[in-house]
Amino acid sequence: MTTSGSRVAPVLWLGIAGILAVAVFFAPVITGGWCADAPVSGASACGAFERSIVGIDTSLWLWLALSVIVGVITTLKVRSRRSSRP
Repeated sequence: MTTSGSRVAPVLWLGIAGILAVAVFFAPVITGGWCADAPVSGASACGAFERSIVGIDTSLWLWLALSVIVGVITTLKVRSRRSSRP
């Protein structure tokens, strides 16, 4: 017979690992920009970028959205495990 705590713990650890993975792959920690000046007036261009620690192009909103999704999925799994007690 298993207790509900032992059935929930693996789901919580998987959720924590998911949040850490999302942070490593999608948290914007490197920001930069560039400008290309042109001799013709009005033809110059500038841009900006955000990258994760592993170099993936990302944004703050993508990182937050994925973190919320992982958190919601983990919460739903924990609740379903707790409600299906023997």
